[in-house]
Amino acid sequence: MSQRIGFAGLGLMGSRMARNLLKKGFETTVWNRTRERCLPLEQEGARVAPTPSELGERSDVVVACVADPPAVERLVFAEDGLLGAARPGFRYLECSTVSPDTTRRVQAALRERGADALEAPMTGSKNGAEHGTLLFMTGGERAVHEELLPVMMAMGTKALYCGAMGQGSTMKLIGNSFISLMLEALCEGIVVGRRAGLTIEAILEVVQASGFASPYYAFKGSAIAKRDFSEHFAIDLLVKDQGLMLETADALRVPMPGLAAVREVFQSARAQGYGREDICAVVKTLERAAGEPQV
Repeated sequence: MSQRIGFAGLGLMGSRMARNLLKKGFETTVWNRTRERCLPLEQEGARVAPTPSELGERSDVVVACVADPPAVERLVFAEDGLLGAARPGFRYLECSTVSPDTTRRVQAALRERGADALEAPMTGSKNGAEHGTLLFMTGGERAVHEELLPVMMAMGTKALYCGAMGQGSTMKLIGNSFISLMLEALCEGIVVGRRAGLTIEAILEVVQASGFASPYYAFKGSAIAKRDFSEHFAIDLLVKDQGLMLETADALRVPMPGLAAVREVFQSARAQGYGREDICAVVKTLERAAGEPQV
């Protein structure tokens, strides 16, 4: 591939996404706040940039997958940030889940230097990042979406254009609100069902045969049945996204009482020490509230 790709943020998702870029033949340079996370990819052929600015200088497109808006601020606007390397033709692909205001601010700053940005938050969990089957939801100029499609398709299988900058981020936050409410319903149902003598397997069989079936219930229900709370999507990150959604809705003067209530349950899970576990570990908080023995 002729384009030089930079990748910033080598966490659970980013490390797998960057690896797929390497596998697809892109010349790839990586940066992470903790340099040790770059070493496995360096051994596989990636170059390592010491700063975001140098990452930008070595790249035609920089893909970012960092934790939250402050991490984006550090990446782009710090003294050694990407903005210093922005130039006409440079592109920034924001795959982090952040606020619409954050992505609009980044795009505006890059455009002042002749560059441009596309937001492309994704869904698919660590398995999708591993296997290159992520779904991207984009916001920005349609032409930039088309231009960066080959980069996204090296990491995923579909990229849906949602509209102007900010609309991709809003769509991702809406999606994570769906996840929050679905998971709360599943976990509450499992806890009350077991108290009534139902097995998780019976609950899932009926749910999956019904009009409210979803592959998500099978995925998370199976993990709960196995007591497998290894991280695919951490509770800490979902709480961050719930907060961003509520802030976005507040700015639009839209009430979200369901999400606000569910966020408190996930906040309780964080307080009980489950923040770095997978989001389905929230079932343990509901079990504790019901007086169930902790396994």
